[in-house]
Amino acid sequence: MKIGIDSCILVAGVHANHPLHAVSANWLIRNIPLHKLIVTHHSILEAYAVLTRLPGKFRIDGIEARQLLESTIRTNITIAKFDAASIWDYITALVTQASTGGHSYDAFIAEILINNAIDAIATFNTKHFIRFTPQISIIDPSSPMEP
Repeated sequence: MKIGIDSCILVAGVHANHPLHAVSANWLIRNIPLHKLIVTHHSILEAYAVLTRLPGKFRIDGIEARQLLESTIRTNITIAKFDAASIWDYITALVTQASTGGHSYDAFIAEILINNAIDAIATFNTKHFIRFTPQISIIDPSSPMEP
C-alpha cells in the first residue's frame, strides 16, 4: 500500500515531547517496513517550520530539526514527485473546489499525493483532508481503529 504522510505525523513522530509522539513514532516504525510511505516536499518544509517555531521549551533549532527530519525521511520515506509547471492546474482545481486560505495547502498536498498514486493519507487532521480526498482512505494513527 502507498500511504501519503501529512506534516503533523512527521512533527509528532520526530519530536520526543510532542503529545502524540508515541502514537506517531510507533505508527511510523510499524508502517515503514510494511508500506511505501510518501511525503511531499511541502510537508517536509512545513514540518521544519513547525518544529523551529514551537513555543518555548518545545522549540528546536534548525540544525536539530533538519537532523530529525532527514534521519526519519531520507532512507525511509519517498518524496513525492511534483511537476512545478503544473502549479497553474492546481490553482485552477482550487478555484473549482472553492478552496481558499489554509485549506489551499491541504488541497495542494492531497493533489500531489493523489498524483503519486497513493492509496491513503495518514494524518491527525482528518477533517482537513477528507473534503479533498473522497476517493482516498484517511488513516488517523491516534484512532483506536487503526492498525
